[in-house]
Amino acid sequence: MGKALSVVLGASLGVSPLWAIAAESDVEQTLRDYQQRLEKLEQQQVESSLTQPERLRINGFLSAGMSRAEADTTLGDDGSYIDGSGDKWSHDSLTRAGVQFNAQLTDKAEAVVQLFASGADDFNAEVQWAYLDYDVTESVSVKAGRIVAPFYLHSQYVDVGYAYPWVSLPSEVYQLAPIKTMEALEATWGFNTGPVSHRLSGFWGSSTVDGGPRTNNAQYQADDLAGMNLTSRWRDWTVRAAYSAADVSVGQDDLDALIPATALGLSFDEVYTYFAGLGLQYDDGSWFMSGEVARLDFGNWYPSSQSAYVSLGKYMGKWMPLVTWAEVDPRDLDSSLPGPINDGLAEQQKSWTAGLRYSLTDSIALKGEFSYYYDFSDDEVSTTGFFVTDPGAEMEDDHATIVRLSADLVF
Repeated sequence: MGKALSVVLGASLGVSPLWAIAAESDVEQTLRDYQQRLEKLEQQQVESSLTQPERLRINGFLSAGMSRAEADTTLGDDGSYIDGSGDKWSHDSLTRAGVQFNAQLTDKAEAVVQLFASGADDFNAEVQWAYLDYDVTESVSVKAGRIVAPFYLHSQYVDVGYAYPWVSLPSEVYQLAPIKTMEALEATWGFNTGPVSHRLSGFWGSSTVDGGPRTNNAQYQADDLAGMNLTSRWRDWTVRAAYSAADVSVGQDDLDALIPATALGLSFDEVYTYFAGLGLQYDDGSWFMSGEVARLDFGNWYPSSQSAYVSLGKYMGKWMPLVTWAEVDPRDLDSSLPGPINDGLAEQQKSWTAGLRYSLTDSIALKGEFSYYYDFSDDEVSTTGFFVTDPGAEMEDDHATIVRLSADLVF
């Protein structure tokens, strides 16, 4: 029996290495199979990323600028412009930055968020855009959330300095209704008529507008803000027409800080207000021309305004000289109000601006411009235009100037 046990043990010891070798071979084969599968999955992901759009896109813009105004008044002080330009070089008014995130949720749905900060607001970042964009069909889309207020020809990129040739958009038009965003629902339809492409949109929502330093930063609340705009393009031409209306209110405290409203028995509550604009642009890569007219009409005692500008520029390689003329005039002055009240509320000025743009790279532009402002007063009103001065001051010799410089980039 002992001999038999020895045979069994010897046989076992002789067989064990064969089992170990077989087990090790199976593990290695399994690992090789797993490795091949992983490589195959990685290759599929690479091919998918090459054929499918990115789910998240990040873009941004930055403008760094400075400006200085020469605006002497009859009281001896210096007036500052509504964009923050004063008697010393200012870097805040023209410096701003934004970052935009586009997230592709599905083939038809996209979420857009844009963060924005400017020197004029001490670089306090805010969510300027936040909306959902859904393609109902190939030609119809709907947006909902905080979106662009589509009042002007360049509203879509009003803060992106690189997108236009001016250092600052003509204020006579673009400060007429200084609204950039709104909380709203917007529907857009794109269609063609022959060789002309069109984009028709309608919107409904609300917005709070800061009137700026000329109104002691009064808050204008626009409810039931609704409107339509049509943009048409043919070859190198673009035409845009816009109309919107809202019930606008100003709190009595804000109104009293602007004028003695309570003492005069004046209020500003749900006043029907409309804005109408018409723009035309031509850009063939050799010549640039842009012009807009606009009207802001209040249905009460508050003066209405009408404005316009026209610009002409010439592409000369990387250089582009540009000249712009602009004006804003008051309309529908209430003769029952005291003259100083109308003078303080009315907006009147004309300007000539000579500018120069240099394209440093495909994403960086250097720009400079000199603006001459005049005709602040006439037989009906005595104003300081868009300049902020002490009460009762008038512009010396009825004119003022501003120099602006900027570097604008996109990424």
